[in-house]
Amino acid sequence: MIKNIYKKYGFFILIVYLILAYFYMPLGLIAIVCMAAPIIFALMGKGRYWCGNFCPRGIFFQNVTGRFSKKKPIPKFLKSTGFRIFMIAFIMANFGIGVYMNLGNPAGIGSVFYRIIVITTIFGVIINTVYMPRTWCSFCPMGSIAQFITFCKKK
Repeated sequence: MIKNIYKKYGFFILIVYLILAYFYMPLGLIAIVCMAAPIIFALMGKGRYWCGNFCPRGIFFQNVTGRFSKKKPIPKFLKSTGFRIFMIAFIMANFGIGVYMNLGNPAGIGSVFYRIIVITTIFGVIINTVYMPRTWCSFCPMGSIAQFITFCKKK
């Protein structure tokens, strides 16, 4: 029952994060939880369980932008391995450069996480409205890494 309630209203975590971190940038570091969790779940043998059940942004995309989605099929290139690798490299490079440039500054590092979360959420809202409600999830870097870990563990 609690899990069902969370799957319906868990997106409020994303909204609260976006509001609070805007006013106090060190809170942007909380995004690390949602970056580490899919990897931890995958290492525990649960695949993308985090993504489908606990990711606040995924819940937001399902329950909020899903209401406005045109529900068109996701283009194959967005689900392709090449595009997913590109997204991982692009997002991680931005994180790495931003964190390096802000070493020793928690507010600066928090702002790096916050900006990337905001930009990718806005992008996700747009693409999810055009295609399926969780289109972003099909190439989310953390979900892609979790899927890769799961694939490697099965071999």
